[in-house]
Amino acid sequence: MSTRSRTVATVFSTFGTVLLATGFVMLAVAVTMIDVTASDANIGAGILVVVGTPVGIAGLLGIIVGVLARLSARPSRTSP
Repeated sequence: MSTRSRTVATVFSTFGTVLLATGFVMLAVAVTMIDVTASDANIGAGILVVVGTPVGIAGLLGIIVGVLARLSARPSRTSP
């Protein structure tokens, strides 16, 4: 595996992990914010859900791209 492809795979995996964690935290905070009597809290929770879901999906896709980049950069094994 070349150094450049390893770096690209690491960058995608790292950013994907950070985005996935951020999206998860946003969704967890949104669940704890929902209140039946306070409409402001529900608006804030809705915004967190609307933003947190795509951020988490982008993070998951980043992790997948990092794994695929790491797998595609491996040297192929040839049988003798």
